[in-house]
Amino acid sequence: MPFAKLDRELIIREAVALLTEEGLDAVSLRRVATRLGVSVSSLYWHVADKGALYGFMSISIFRACLDAVPPADSWRQWLHGFGLAIWDAQISIRDARQLIVVARPQTDLAEATQAEIVDRLGALGLPTDQARLAQRSVQALVTGWTTLRSVRPGAIGTDRESFVEALDALIDGWRARLGEGAV
Repeated sequence: MPFAKLDRELIIREAVALLTEEGLDAVSLRRVATRLGVSVSSLYWHVADKGALYGFMSISIFRACLDAVPPADSWRQWLHGFGLAIWDAQISIRDARQLIVVARPQTDLAEATQAEIVDRLGALGLPTDQARLAQRSVQALVTGWTTLRSVRPGAIGTDRESFVEALDALIDGWRARLGEGAV
């Protein structure tokens, strides 16, 4: 691959593809470089190290989840769609949960993404402080549920339907906390 065509987005896409196919242990700058047909040193122009690569991969997967949330008429609908998008990513992308744990946050990207979520929820009537907490609680529920599912495959209550029931109960709890009239 000619050097001029190599960019961070291409590197991240290839790393996420490797993650999905072979798992987190297989993701290294050397393996990504080999798949792209470039030298490892070429990657360092775009990604500082493996930790940074993990951070960019994590944000990339999270961005795809945000893009997958369908249009919503209420913050409750948006949180529901957000939870399902994260569920789908964590179920379909091998070792996504482990990536979340080991990824070094890319602070500026993470803050921009957080602000976007708060803005989306705010536009749907959820106050800023509650928007941050509600978003984090949905993410924690998804990651906990998919982790339980991975260590106890087939266990009662670890299927998608049970997760949706728990997600809806969490969102109903936020609605109750904010008052029955909450938009």
